[in-house]
Amino acid sequence: MQKNTHNEIWFADESSTPDALTETTGWKILIVDDDDFVHKVTELTLGDYRFENQPVSYLHAYSAAEARTLLAAHPDIAVILLDVVMETENAGLEFARYVRTEAHNAFVRIILRTGQPGQAPERTVITEYDINDYRHKAELSEQRLFTSLTAALRSYRDLRTIENSRSGLQGVVGATGNLFGLTSMDTFLPAALAHLLQTGVCCAECGQDYALVALLEDQDITLCATHGPAPDINDVLRSRIQAARASVLPHQPYITDYEFVACFTNQHTHQEYLFFVQFVRQLSDLEKNLLHILGGNIGVALHNLFLNEEIIATQREVVLTLGEVVETRSKETAQHVKRVAEYSYILALHSDLPEDQAQLLRMASPMHDVGKIGIPDSILFKPGKLTDDEFAIIKTHTVIGHGILKNSSRRILRAAATIALQHHEHWDGRGYPHGLRGEDAHIFARITALADVFDALASDRIYKKAWPLEEIFTYVQEKRGQQFDPRLVDIFLAHRETMVTIRDMYPDELPET
Repeated sequence: MQKNTHNEIWFADESSTPDALTETTGWKILIVDDDDFVHKVTELTLGDYRFENQPVSYLHAYSAAEARTLLAAHPDIAVILLDVVMETENAGLEFARYVRTEAHNAFVRIILRTGQPGQAPERTVITEYDINDYRHKAELSEQRLFTSLTAALRSYRDLRTIENSRSGLQGVVGATGNLFGLTSMDTFLPAALAHLLQTGVCCAECGQDYALVALLEDQDITLCATHGPAPDINDVLRSRIQAARASVLPHQPYITDYEFVACFTNQHTHQEYLFFVQFVRQLSDLEKNLLHILGGNIGVALHNLFLNEEIIATQREVVLTLGEVVETRSKETAQHVKRVAEYSYILALHSDLPEDQAQLLRMASPMHDVGKIGIPDSILFKPGKLTDDEFAIIKTHTVIGHGILKNSSRRILRAAATIALQHHEHWDGRGYPHGLRGEDAHIFARITALADVFDALASDRIYKKAWPLEEIFTYVQEKRGQQFDPRLVDIFLAHRETMVTIRDMYPDELPET
């Protein structure tokens, strides 16, 4: 214990609890009294009072009106020492009511000090006003002032600790909800990193330290997300990442006073994602606990994301395989469906479709000709020109494909059903099977139609050679507003080099006859 020899008040040492501190400057005490002598005596009596090793700073108001202004400017005031009679006989009581009902400050502790007890009877005040302590000025000795103030600060500290815990948990819950709504690694990883730094857990700035997510594959290290500018992967950073990796168990966050480290593994690809955050200030126990909860939630969200990616990859592989089987059966190259998928994806992105819709089209478009599985071999493999009756049968592959896919509840197959049915419709209404005009045909089908025709003309077939590229571009331009959506033609021609690059990435290997 430590003694103040000037005022003969004894002060108890308190252990520091950073969670409860409002500011590093200490605890704020608001003295509200119209008597300047009371202000001076209060400060003199308390002297160098400290609570939990933090100093006390004093704010002075000589009326209830001044007190309102100070409370608005300093919402982190911990204790109010409040007089009753000031500019009016019950100004202090009205200010107490204002604090709770209008300023909505339930944290600050109010100690009512009155020199006229009859003006504010204790029972009435305690019953009708939300104050925390009632003292007669005449009986408020040095020791009682110390006791009342210490009890009030402890109460304020505990309320703030509870509120910090509640806010922190609320932040974790909110962050988890946001993270579970993300569906791609590109958006998930930086969002998770931002939540580790900012979402009600710890408001530390990165400074010169690192906050990053690194992809670890054997000895290779790739930065997937960073907070602020991405650092160079130099020997120092590589060493820090490897040391961090060695300190953690899979899926178990490792949290020290200044660092958060966690490593999550994609069980399908065996890729490891290392989260490494170093804070510029020491974390409190509350912050560590919240970070641990958030880290666990990030792990669950990542696992779901890995699983979702695996499901999507499997669906895409199945769709591509089925599309390749159909194309191979009709004596066309299996690479055709891969190229159509990539052409369609590029056109969709530049048509201002959202990324998820562009990806959906990318996965569904390879099924555009699945209905050919129902066309007789004698017609499908006929080397010469088809008769009108035979061509009428060929055209039914659109309806057959739609019939195969339409009853699925899966987004990919439902999109593929629409594409299979409508990819031979024309902008001018002269296509089949229903003669849809303009935007009556789905945008997915209009995109796939253009991609399909371009690839058919640009590729060798058993019955023909590929057209020269300039002739194809001329043909597409001529069919603008007739066979093809004019806006899509403009986008296609503006990105013709990208289309040629895609064609060259998936070269044909024609099946033997």
